[in-house]
Amino acid sequence: MKILAIETSCDDTCAAVLDDTKIISNIISSQTDLYKEWGGVVPNIAKQAHLERIDLVINKALKSAKSTIEEIDVIAVTQGPGLAVALGVGIAKAKELAKKYSAKGGGKKLVAVNHIEGHIMSSFFDHEIKFPALCLTASGGHTKIILINKIGDYKIVGETLDDASGEALDKAAKMMGLGYPGGPIIERLAKNGNEKILELPKVLRDNKILDFSFSGIKTSFYYKIKDLPKTEIAKNIKDYAACFQNSVFEQLTRKFKLAIEKYQPKTLLASGGVMCNLELRKRLRYLAKEMNLPINMPYKKELNTDNAAMIGLVAYYKALRGEFVTDIDSLDREARLGL
Repeated sequence: MKILAIETSCDDTCAAVLDDTKIISNIISSQTDLYKEWGGVVPNIAKQAHLERIDLVINKALKSAKSTIEEIDVIAVTQGPGLAVALGVGIAKAKELAKKYSAKGGGKKLVAVNHIEGHIMSSFFDHEIKFPALCLTASGGHTKIILINKIGDYKIVGETLDDASGEALDKAAKMMGLGYPGGPIIERLAKNGNEKILELPKVLRDNKILDFSFSGIKTSFYYKIKDLPKTEIAKNIKDYAACFQNSVFEQLTRKFKLAIEKYQPKTLLASGGVMCNLELRKRLRYLAKEMNLPINMPYKKELNTDNAAMIGLVAYYKALRGEFVTDIDSLDREARLGL
């Protein structure tokens, strides 16, 4: 089964070609540079960039895979959750292709995919998964712990009550006068910093609560540095970065451990853009060793961030179950699509 997957949920224009579960090509056109002066994604700019790039990205994915659109069996597209205007571009293109080539007798099937399920499945590439599995997925848009009984059977057992973990890191970077996106900058600075220079709150201490909250950490950090001279912040920037990052990661690992103890999974998974951080990956591997469990994380950086290969993998299993879009015209974006 050859799958062409399209992902435009936020600020990356992505397309991939899969042969069953094997990635043949995976193209990502990042928009990050467009938002540096704004400090975050601007919806109208994101939409325009997707419109300008989507055909080029799809053509590049097909060319890199040495395939033509006629050879594609299934077209997959992210339906949500995400930025509505961005989702709309990918969905419109997927519908256009599905209708155009089905009309030519190509037999193209259309599959709508949940973006969060894509992040869950990104840890399945080249890994054997024993169920039940427990997945921690963290990015700029979401932070969740998900119990997986089998592919397609998910239960959210913990999620953020306010900011996502990646969003909190971006906001802290902005407070310190750093660039966007803030997470990678904080990671670089934190390597040589003293994570104990500031005392930040250890939120949601109740061991029965598996949800996350990062707004309290962010607010406490703001009040501790807001009146400091810029020279003082610059002098201690590595320490402040290490301190904030440590507080975010402490909560991620603490809540994940509580969930492991409660649900007793056979496999641990971790995915999402925040998982590009080497310090967090190290802490999660240490946790897995402590719990005597295997942990699978995407083996390539581009499989942690938004990408179309993960959308294609979800589509493969949905296609096996016959979960196709029966009325192409009715497919619409769902910015708050639940898992």
